[in-house]
Amino acid sequence: MRRLAGGLVVWCAMSIVGLRAQAQDLARPTVEEIAAGMMTKNAERQAALGGYTSQRTYRVDYKGTGGEHHAEIVVRAEYLGAGQKRLTVVSESGSKVICERVLRRMVESEQEAAEKANRMQTMLVPQNYDMELEGEEMVDGVRAWVLRVQPKVENKFTYRGQVWVSEDDYAVVRVLGEPAKSPSWWISKAGFDWRYARHGEFWLPEKSVAASHVRIGGDAKLTIEYGAYSVVARDAKPATTSVAQK
Repeated sequence: MRRLAGGLVVWCAMSIVGLRAQAQDLARPTVEEIAAGMMTKNAERQAALGGYTSQRTYRVDYKGTGGEHHAEIVVRAEYLGAGQKRLTVVSESGSKVICERVLRRMVESEQEAAEKANRMQTMLVPQNYDMELEGEEMVDGVRAWVLRVQPKVENKFTYRGQVWVSEDDYAVVRVLGEPAKSPSWWISKAGFDWRYARHGEFWLPEKSVAASHVRIGGDAKLTIEYGAYSVVARDAKPATTSVAQK
C-alpha cells in the first residue's frame, strides 16, 4: 500500500508538471504571431515618431600587427521621420587612417542602409528572415521572447543570430549575431551585440559592440554609444531622455 501511495504521489506530481508545461505552451504565441505583432507595433511606433536627434560616439580599438591603434568620431544623428536619417560627423580623433577608412565608411554605410529600398529589404519580417522561437528570457529587466533568425538573402545589411522581443510591446530589445556576409575580405570573423532602450513609447538604439578578427592578424572592437536623445512624437513637444532610462 505504501508503495502504491508513493507511486500515486509521484504520478500526480508529474501530471501537474506536465499540465503546467502544456498550459505554458498554449499561452505562448507562435513565431508567426510574434512576427505579426512586431510588424503591427513597429508600424504604430513608426507612425507616432515625429523625429529625434542624438549625439553618438563611434570608437575603434585595434590590437595586432603594428601594435595598438585607437580612433573616435562623434556624429550628430537626426531622424527626420518617414525613415529618413541624416548623419553628420562633428569631430574625430586618434588614427586618421581608421577614422577615414573605417569609421567614416561605417557612417556612410548606415546612411545607405537607412534608404527606403535597403530598409525594406533588411526589416525583421517573415519575407526577409526565417524565424524560430527558442524560448523566453529576461533581458535588461524586460521579459522577452528569444528568436533564432536566418536571412533568406545574404547581403551586407542582413544578419543571423538571436533576437530578443519584448513580450509587453513586441519591440526588439537586443540582437546578438553576425553579419550574413562579411563586409570585407580583410575580416575573417565578426560578431555584434546591439542593445535598445525604451524612451517613452519608443525603442531606440542604446549601445552597439562589434568585434572582428582581421586576416592579416589582429582584433578590432567597435563601440557605438548613442548618448542622450531628444525625441519628438507627432504633435508633441521635444523631450530629452538619457539612454540609461528604460
